Amino acid sequence: MVKNYMEILVSETIDDVIKDYDICTCDDCLNDIKSIALNNLPPVYFLSSTDESQKKAFLLDRQRKISVLAKVAEAIQIVSKKSHIEYSKKMRKSI
Repeated sequence: MVKNYMEILVSETIDDVIKDYDICTCDDCLNDIKSIALNNLPPVYFLSSTDESQKKAFLLDRQRKISVLAKVAEAIQIVSKKSHIEYSKKMRKSI
């Protein structure tokens, strides 16, 4: 099965940092964050001949984690603004 290892790294990063932000954590918002971050990062696929240690090294690379964290933080900011605006619109309609 073909896997985008950047997607795995983004998912792990979101899981690690989302609790530090005051943002909606519904599936739609989390998927939006993931999509925005992934669209701003290069996809990474490994050949079938690549051993597990190289794949693990990719996931543990410190500089890569920092880059992914930056893109996830940017995505959280974008989604938090969008979800706040949509929430405000819903509240105004209900009043």
